[in-house]
Amino acid sequence: MTMTQDAYTPFGEIDLPISGAEDMFVTDDNFMYIADTGNGRIAKFKDFQEIASYGEGVLSGPTGVFVDEEGIIYVADGKSNSIVILDQNGNVLNQFGRPDEPLFGKNREFLPRKIAVDARKNLYIISEGSVNGIVQMNTIGNFIGYFGANTSQMSLKMILQRMFLTEEQLNQFIKNEAASPSNIEIDRQSLVYTITAGTSIWESIRKFTVSGKDIFPGTLGSQTFRDINVSDNGLILAVDADGQIYEYDLNGILLFVFGAKDNGGQRLGTVQNPTAIDRYQEYIYVLDKEKNAVVIFQTTAFAKKVHDGVRLYMDGFYSEAKPYFEEVLNFNGSFIMSYQAIADAYFKAGDYPNALSAYRYAEDRNGYSQAFWELRNYQLQEHLTTAILGFVGLSMGISIGKRFEKRYGWFDPIRKWFKDLQKRKLVDDFLFMFRFIKYPADSYYYIKKNQRGSLRFSLIIYIWVIVVRVLSLYVTGFTFSSYASTSEIRIENEIILTALILFLWNAANYLVSTISDGEGRIKDVIIGSAYSLFPYGLFALPIALISNILTLNEIFIYNFSTQIMWFWTGMMLFIMVKEVHNYSFSETVKNVLVTIFTIVLFVLTGYILYVLFNQWFDFISAVVQEVGLRG
Repeated sequence: MTMTQDAYTPFGEIDLPISGAEDMFVTDDNFMYIADTGNGRIAKFKDFQEIASYGEGVLSGPTGVFVDEEGIIYVADGKSNSIVILDQNGNVLNQFGRPDEPLFGKNREFLPRKIAVDARKNLYIISEGSVNGIVQMNTIGNFIGYFGANTSQMSLKMILQRMFLTEEQLNQFIKNEAASPSNIEIDRQSLVYTITAGTSIWESIRKFTVSGKDIFPGTLGSQTFRDINVSDNGLILAVDADGQIYEYDLNGILLFVFGAKDNGGQRLGTVQNPTAIDRYQEYIYVLDKEKNAVVIFQTTAFAKKVHDGVRLYMDGFYSEAKPYFEEVLNFNGSFIMSYQAIADAYFKAGDYPNALSAYRYAEDRNGYSQAFWELRNYQLQEHLTTAILGFVGLSMGISIGKRFEKRYGWFDPIRKWFKDLQKRKLVDDFLFMFRFIKYPADSYYYIKKNQRGSLRFSLIIYIWVIVVRVLSLYVTGFTFSSYASTSEIRIENEIILTALILFLWNAANYLVSTISDGEGRIKDVIIGSAYSLFPYGLFALPIALISNILTLNEIFIYNFSTQIMWFWTGMMLFIMVKEVHNYSFSETVKNVLVTIFTIVLFVLTGYILYVLFNQWFDFISAVVQEVGLRG
């Protein structure tokens, strides 16, 4: 994981009289409640000084704690598998275990580990191993239902097992169940957030509405998240087992990643075994189970600017947020969200040219498309009349020019020169390419009989295709380009890859055809394949250029044009194989499939040889170094 610029700096590390603590809750007035698991109690601190202790003799090993606005303490006692509710003074209000309701599940275990409470006093309990999601209960222990279940993920291994194993074997060997959430948080609006350890990094954090719908986008996270915290202004914190802390805005945009694991160096700001995270004003508290301490981080000026800007931005005050993000760029010129916010501010103000530039820096293609749409409409409104008049005038001029040319024969010398030019071999080879549009099958017959086409011009076509490939990457509009900037394009890689694909196709097809009684010579394959590429050579660059005047609203035009171009090219290659080798339709299909398979084998063989060569080279280098050292 790439770390961001320091948003928080280590402030301190406070040792506490606790043992193996599993959870922590910090109130708005900075009272800290810690689930002191090893000592079987809830410890209350003010300014890191212990002021109270609750639950002795009642709690066995608390693993989760939550305190509501009235000071009521809700505890998930993991050791006794029960929920304990305490008043402000530590008196037991209620205590209950596994729900008795049939809807809970006859064979379901109740293993409460974490707890959160919403504004209506509904309890959300993380029960270890609960594939149905979060357990919902009320304060008297009645089961309400399940909430926010994760979706099961089917791996390739599971797919293969389901294909080849019997039902009995599957029941004994595999259970494709959803992962159980590992921790929970509830914000002021009673929206529920969960983290799930061991799942995909893009699904490790989920945010649910009150109806149970996940509204958190797939965003970069961690497979080892331990705890999650949401501040009053919507900033989300999550800490993983390696001590890395992730901060997101309320829309799931990753702002910062910081923190590190203590590997014995005792460096300030590192943790050994984090179990909980919370925030108080400008400070972040991380509970370390191994150190029996709280590690404190303080917000930097850089992060404060980001937070101020994010707060305004999320409230819809784009123009007001813009100065904050401009200052953020003075700290860090590559902070993507700043460009996003600035772009939105320009867009809202109607400054579409600057919005386009900022959206490009933010790599926001949707925003770029919307800004371009508005700019294009403005340009059309301003210049449409002039463009129409110019087009009409040009058409009339061409029409009049044709009549005069027909009368006086102004272009007769040019026609004679062009007719003489057609007699040259390379020019004839070039014009022959356009015959494939109407008569592809007959054209390949001429190639096979050595009547048209040449290896020299085929080489020109292959070079042309490579050049078109590279140029199309550079001129494709940002909205449709896979690159954020043309500086990311590696020309040498594109040239080598394209040339390699062309070489492998020709080599594989000739070898396969030779084995399967194909009549075509290697010369015929090379020339025929070259001419088959003319749809790509002719249309790839124009399509790339047209993409600069399209928006995402017209994406079907770009996609359809691209698909037609590739389909046409594929059909030409198919016809080439059929005509050059004199195959039937079924034989052609078989030949093409075997050719593709052979190309894959070539690639795999090349990769294996590359790995073996590297290992051999490393071995030789190690031997030489060893000999040199013993020298």
